Amino acid sequence: MNFKTTLELLEVLDPFIENANITVSDRSKNIKNKNLKSDYVMIDRKNNIGFEVFDNEISVFYFTEHCHFDDYASELIEGEDDYIKRAKDFLFELLQNQIRHMEIFKGESLHSEKYYIVYCDGREDKYIGGTWFGLVRLINPFLQKIQKITTWQYDKSKGYFTNRQPKIINPEAIEVIDVNEYCYIEIIENHNSYIYNNMDRYFDDYFGMYYWSSAFNIIPSGFYDTKYNAVQSAMEALKSRKFD
Repeated sequence: MNFKTTLELLEVLDPFIENANITVSDRSKNIKNKNLKSDYVMIDRKNNIGFEVFDNEISVFYFTEHCHFDDYASELIEGEDDYIKRAKDFLFELLQNQIRHMEIFKGESLHSEKYYIVYCDGREDKYIGGTWFGLVRLINPFLQKIQKITTWQYDKSKGYFTNRQPKIINPEAIEVIDVNEYCYIEIIENHNSYIYNNMDRYFDDYFGMYYWSSAFNIIPSGFYDTKYNAVQSAMEALKSRKFD
C-alpha cells in the first residue's frame, strides 16, 4: 500500500464490508513521462465499485461512471472540506443510500445515462454523474425514445450492489423462515399467541428494483397457540395460493 489516505478511506467502509471481497493492489502508470503510483481498491468487482488513490488525487468509480477528488487550488471552493473528506463522504453515501441509474435509448442505441443518489430520509435526489452520447441523436432524431431505470442498493449481507432490496425484517419477529429466494415467513409472538406474515418479492417497473412486501392473495394469519402451528398454517397458506 502506497498511501495512508487509502487506509483512511478503508475505515469509512468498516460498517459495510463484513461480507465483501475487497482487494487492494499497487499500481504504477506512466503519464507524460511521469511514473505515478497508486492504490487500487476494488469493493464490488461485478459492478465496478471502488476507488483509486494517487499522491494528491482520489478517483471513485461506480458502474460506468467515476468522480475525481483532488487538492488542486483551482478546484477548491472557499469553505469547502478538503478533498479526502469529500471522497470519504461520497463513498459513504454510495454505500449507505440507493443509486438510481437512468438510461435513455434512441432505438436500440444508448443515447445518455445519469446517476443519482436517492436518500432514504426524504431529501431530494442528488445528481452525481452521467454521459451524453450526442452522436446517436444527430444521426436520427426520429428514433423512438425509451427510458430504463435501475435502482441499486448495497446489500451488506451479500457484500455487493444489487437491484434486489435486502430483507427488512420485522423487529418483533421471533423467527424468520426462508421458503425460497422469492418468499420468506416471519413468525411474531403476541401475548402468548403466534401469528405469521408471508413476505414475497415483487418487481417495481418504474424504479427498476425488486422489493419485499406482504404476500398478495393469501389466507391472512389467525392466532395460534404454538409457534409450530403458526409455521404450519403459513406454509399451508402458501400452498393454497398456488391454486388461485
